[in-house]
Amino acid sequence: MYLATRNEVLIQLGHAWKQNATYFGSIPLHPLGEQSFYQFMLNSENAVDERARMIVVLRQHMIDVLVALLFAWNLVVSLRMLYRRPRVIATTCCLVQSVAGLLCAMTALATFHPDGPSCRVMVWTTTAAVRTGDLCVSIVLLQKAYLVTNRNRWLFVFIPLIVTAGPVLLYVSWSSPAIVTAGSGCIFVYPEYFPWLRFGFHAPMNIMLTGIFLDVAFQHWRQFGSDCWRQLARDGIQVGLIMPLPNLVCTFAIALEVVGIYSIMVLLVDWCVSSFLLVAHVNSMGQQANTAGCKMGKTSAPQLLIL
Repeated sequence: MYLATRNEVLIQLGHAWKQNATYFGSIPLHPLGEQSFYQFMLNSENAVDERARMIVVLRQHMIDVLVALLFAWNLVVSLRMLYRRPRVIATTCCLVQSVAGLLCAMTALATFHPDGPSCRVMVWTTTAAVRTGDLCVSIVLLQKAYLVTNRNRWLFVFIPLIVTAGPVLLYVSWSSPAIVTAGSGCIFVYPEYFPWLRFGFHAPMNIMLTGIFLDVAFQHWRQFGSDCWRQLARDGIQVGLIMPLPNLVCTFAIALEVVGIYSIMVLLVDWCVSSFLLVAHVNSMGQQANTAGCKMGKTSAPQLLIL
């Protein structure tokens, strides 16, 4: 079922599964999603099926290890930043999303244990961690945009959108059936409107932030010429300009389902890249703020370097 269409996945899902399904509150749980990877391997039917399942398990294990290493590094850097600058919002955001990412990776790795969590639990944990990461990145980028626009308060209109997006998208994700098969791996079969719902929540702010940072980049180019990129990096605009672009591309890719129902997996790439860039950016800004503070003989940093 490699890059299967939505209809092929729905056939695998079955049509009458809700009739005998167990429920978590009002959410029906598909039987194929209630098995861990260990149980998934035990349920193989023959040698060919066992080999296909082993490939799925090994691929998942490699991804989980890489994600765990990434967020472990993020956590170490975030703790150092928190020690140096405990009252900075961006530092707290880095710590929160790092902890969420590491917990998600550890949960995924635990699915290989005989008594480990199921595919559905892994999906729920992953979507919760992704939503947490989105929230943290949005807060930091919105704060940066607020500063570079001379504290323009019209940006506050995006706050309700940021706050609402998490619970709504999380509920839709959790209420979608999760399954694990030899062809698909562990995925959740989201409704057809989900990509466009996510697009509606993410695209407006990403487009606006991209426009703001592009305008700042243009102003820097007019002022500094060929030295523009270095000035953007110094002021923290460089990463602020880069971060919304991958998210915007991923938003379009998911909404258009460029690789079918598996387009949702692009979220994981965007989540990891955004988390890494966020921590690297805030850490760099913190180091510059400390250096600037030492040169000025003060403990506080210049206004634009609070990120």
